[in-house]
Amino acid sequence: MRTAAETAGEPLIFKKIAVVSFEKLTSENGGRAVRCPVSGTVFSTCALPQNAEAIVQDFFLQRLEKSGQFVVIPPYQSDLVYQKVRGENMTASVAQLLQKTGKALEADGIVIGYVSCFRERVGYAFSAERPASVTFGVYLIRVSDGDLVWGRMYDRTQQSFSENVLQSSTFFRRGLRWVTAAELAEDGVEEILKTFPGYR
Repeated sequence: MRTAAETAGEPLIFKKIAVVSFEKLTSENGGRAVRCPVSGTVFSTCALPQNAEAIVQDFFLQRLEKSGQFVVIPPYQSDLVYQKVRGENMTASVAQLLQKTGKALEADGIVIGYVSCFRERVGYAFSAERPASVTFGVYLIRVSDGDLVWGRMYDRTQQSFSENVLQSSTFFRRGLRWVTAAELAEDGVEEILKTFPGYR
């Protein structure tokens, strides 16, 4: 997914970024697809353990903070403001709520993530009956104008080397084995952050 700001070549400079808690994204009617409330992207869905969104969030937050490029306001600080804003603006869109939250926190950008699939591997590292599968998206709103300036979705089910040579790096990086859902999510966070504005 490319945003208007990216395609226009506008510089994106963020010094202070707030991150609100990532959320589960599930289908209300039991279907296998759900639409992201920020980007409109359709996500595939599957089983979601209780802490799936927290696992992806922690991987993202750790790497964002470790980069040293931003002042990061973590969810335990930003969520109180976000919940207050939501309670006071019942008809606002998610993007509008995030913008208002970012302004209250005096942030340049604000990040939210959605996890719609976090299916664990069935079997063992070297003999899996069913591979791990994860689907999540992470989005950055520019607080000054409320624009969605960056967003990436990661939708991956690990495949064997013989099934997909393009995904072979997942096997080689993890020692030629079937990964867990958490490991697949960690790889996904690393992949999407390569395009995050100002991240290195």
